[in-house]
Amino acid sequence: MKRTLVVALCTLSLVAAACGASGTDEAEENGENGTETTAAPNGDGEAMFGDLELPCGEGDASVAEGEGPSTDTLLLGVANDRTADIRPGLNKELWDTSVAFADWCNEQGGIQGLEIELVDLDGALLNVEAAMTEACDGVFAMVGGAYAQDQFIFSGNPGSDFHRCGLIAIPAFAVSVEFSGANGKVEPIPNPADRVATQWIVDLVEQFPDEAESMVVVRGESPSFDSVEAQFRAAAEAAGVELAPTVSYPIIGADDWGPFADLVIDGGAEVAYWIGEPTNAAQMNQQLVQKNWGGIMLHQTNAYDEVLFDSGPAAVEGAVVRTGFHPFEERDEWPALDQYYQVMERAPDAKIAALGLQSMSSWLLFAVAADECATLNDGVIDRTCVLEQAAAVEEWTAGGLHIPTDPGSGEAPECGMLLVVRDGEFERLTPELGGDQDDGAGFHCPEDSVVDTDTSGLADGNVDPDRPI
Repeated sequence: MKRTLVVALCTLSLVAAACGASGTDEAEENGENGTETTAAPNGDGEAMFGDLELPCGEGDASVAEGEGPSTDTLLLGVANDRTADIRPGLNKELWDTSVAFADWCNEQGGIQGLEIELVDLDGALLNVEAAMTEACDGVFAMVGGAYAQDQFIFSGNPGSDFHRCGLIAIPAFAVSVEFSGANGKVEPIPNPADRVATQWIVDLVEQFPDEAESMVVVRGESPSFDSVEAQFRAAAEAAGVELAPTVSYPIIGADDWGPFADLVIDGGAEVAYWIGEPTNAAQMNQQLVQKNWGGIMLHQTNAYDEVLFDSGPAAVEGAVVRTGFHPFEERDEWPALDQYYQVMERAPDAKIAALGLQSMSSWLLFAVAADECATLNDGVIDRTCVLEQAAAVEEWTAGGLHIPTDPGSGEAPECGMLLVVRDGEFERLTPELGGDQDDGAGFHCPEDSVVDTDTSGLADGNVDPDRPI
């Protein structure tokens, strides 16, 4: 039986404007600091984020002794790669969202009175171990961020290894098999290596039956992408799609994308599934267009980003993006999305893109879990309790930002939607809002849409048997 999604609407002063995935300069002003709308009351006077009761507020909580460098401040590390020389600004939206959330939550009183202080764990793509060295003695938890090569958080060294330092994480996302299958963390939107939803492939085949007869994976040469390719292969096989030989490119990108475009064209596929970051994707798309390839580039959620247009709108016309988030262009339809924009006004020169919404979801889940721990444990917040309370959340939408997930189960979400680029803008492709395939809140949730992934040949999840969760 299909799941019906219900998003409860709270009382908000909505800004009736549709905004693209860019900056916050188009956001409406809502008072001097936006607090009247970014912590909107519901009918009972409780402060809300979308349909989620705000987990930030006054109190006298403390951090458990020995779990982090401070008992009277929540020192929280944000994993990111935004100063990578080979790709400046990579996933900058993770840091920007974290800055905005911390400021917003602290203004409400912190988490039961505990102020959030961010620690910048910039791994610059290739220096993750150095960032983890800072994390080991410098943070209570890692929240709201992610590394493109997150397998490197497990260095094996006592001063820089995620497990050996006893760290916990509620990350924006996990990429590698090692981290997605690890313990010591809870993902708000689980991405298990051994399970994947087929909704996006099935819907693509329905929209483009001729082009989708044959597909090809185009991926960066990084072990962190092995599970992403395996997931795609499982979904494509379940949908009866033929796959051409994989095309791999250097993780740092290429000076000339022409040879890689030739490999796609020579393979005969009419849909290319891109695994990597969107700036490289734009350059690859441009080469395919110049070589008169008439196929469709299919992207992950991270491509829902204005940088996809860096090589010009014509280079990515018709590109399709899978997502589980409400589109920025429908901001006026979804209260939580409107509030996200308002919160983001607090971060200077903030970048707004889909991965920022994933960061916001992880921050809200952490705050809910930490707030509950303080309530249950006489005001004391500890790492094990935070993980237990985050895992106890069985249906999670971050107040209405995205599809329902079950963080504690680690199960792949079954719902989603497809966006398409038309005339230089993102727009909804399917399901039609309110249409036959809209199973509620604008997402499609086909029955039996989650299948097993062939994980043979992949690394194992990095599970520490001595950790309680």
